[in-house]
Order: sequence, then structure tokens, then C-alpha cells
Amino acid sequence: MIYEKGIDLSIFEPYKINCESCTGLCCVALFFSKSDGFPKDKKAGIACKNLQPDYKCKLYSQLSKHGLKGCMAYDCFGAGQYITRYIKGFPNWRTISQKEAEQIFNSFLVVMRVHQTLWYLSQCLILQLPQPEKEKAKLLIDEGNMLIDISLERLAVLDTQPFCEKSNNYLKHICTIFKSYFSNSSKVSCNNYIGKNMKQKNLTGKDFSMSLLIAANLEQANLYGANFLGSDTRDTNICNTDLSQCLFLTQIQINSANGNNKTVLPPYLQKPKTWDVT
Repeated sequence: MIYEKGIDLSIFEPYKINCESCTGLCCVALFFSKSDGFPKDKKAGIACKNLQPDYKCKLYSQLSKHGLKGCMAYDCFGAGQYITRYIKGFPNWRTISQKEAEQIFNSFLVVMRVHQTLWYLSQCLILQLPQPEKEKAKLLIDEGNMLIDISLERLAVLDTQPFCEKSNNYLKHICTIFKSYFSNSSKVSCNNYIGKNMKQKNLTGKDFSMSLLIAANLEQANLYGANFLGSDTRDTNICNTDLSQCLFLTQIQINSANGNNKTVLPPYLQKPKTWDVT
């Protein structure tokens, strides 16, 4: 088993989206491109045309019908509700001053970057790893949480690069450890699997980190110990596939892929409502 038994899934809660506790930050702060599955091209800092005064999306229940894959796949790693706690008076994004808006939006992006890193580090805590390696992950998690536990003014200009680089080096080290567990890990690999048919292939321990898996077919492939750190899984076919023992999967990757009720996920991820899960 790749993961420990009896794992505490609560460690992921701070990094999961909670739209009910957010003020629609992702619908305003981010740049949108229609070609990426969003309603229309939109500049960062401009509210989406479908964002309502109560911060709910007018098309939320119909995103699939309208083909808005970008909206369906997006995940802020809990940054939305984190920043909303700082906001007093719940602003109208269409009338708020530019200065105040930029501070909020910049802080949102900073926290999202740190939370994504903390998500990966949290996965290390539930992997079958030597205890000293887990202690390193705990220290980095504590460092990341302390880094963003500051005022909104300081968050907006926070330099996250040193922390992210240190964490990335640690994650690369963990990837190297797991590669050593599998006999095929030394095989020369590529990073471009766009449209490749790997149905029912034995991909045990495969390193897909930072790879393009767009529209690739992984149906019923053996993915035990496969590493998906930073891979692009848009429209990847994972129907009828067991991903329960894969490394470094995120909710965004799952939301972007095509699965069904027979797709098996790690316990810290959820099947998208748009999948056939009946």
C-alpha cells in the first residue's frame, strides 16, 4: 500500500474549497479565457458576468450544459474562504475601489499558491514514508501556515518563492524515494502523452509528474504508485480506473479528467458531480 492505514483526512480540510464561505473571489480575481472553458474572455479584477450579488454563480447548476469546463475544474485550495475571513462589509466587486480590490485579489493569489503547496505536503503525511521524512513535511506545513497568518496588507505583497522552492525540493526528494521502489522507474520517460492510448497498460510506478496527459486514455491502466505531481489531466480518460494508490493527485486534476462511477479515487478526493456516479 502507498498510503498509511487509518489516515486522518481532516488534515486536508483547510485546503478544500468551501464556496458557501467565500465571496466569489475566483470569479473576480482571475483572468478567464473562453477557449479554456470559461464563459468569456475576462481580465483579472473584473467580475464574471454570471456572478450574482450574493456571490453565487447564476449558471452553477448548469455549468456542464454550457460546456464551462474551466469553471467545473477550478479549485482554489481553500484560499477563497481563507481570504473572505479578512473582508469586512462583504464588498460589491463592481463598485469597490481599485486599491482595496488589488490588495484582496493579490492576497487571494498568494494564499492559493501556498495552500496548493500545503496540499502536496499534507499528502506526504499519509504516505508510507520513514518517520524522519514525515517530520520534515510537518515542519514545512507549520512554516507555510505561519507564513500566511499575517495581515491582509502584508499578505498582498508576501514573497512566497523561498517557501515554495524549499517545499518543491522536498517534494522532488519524496518523488525520488518512490521511484526507487519500482523496477521500471529508471526507464526513459517523456513529458508529452497528449492523446496517447495507454488503456489497460501496466503503468506501475510511472512518473507522470509535470507531464501533459491531455485527452490521454488511461482507462483500466494499472496506476499503482504512479506519480501525477503537476501533470495536466484535462480530458484524460480515467473511466473504470483505480487511482486510489496514486501520488500527488489534486481535486483540480480529477475535475479536469473524464471519469465514471467505477473510477476509484484516493480517500481525500471527491468524484465530481458531473461524472456518471449513479
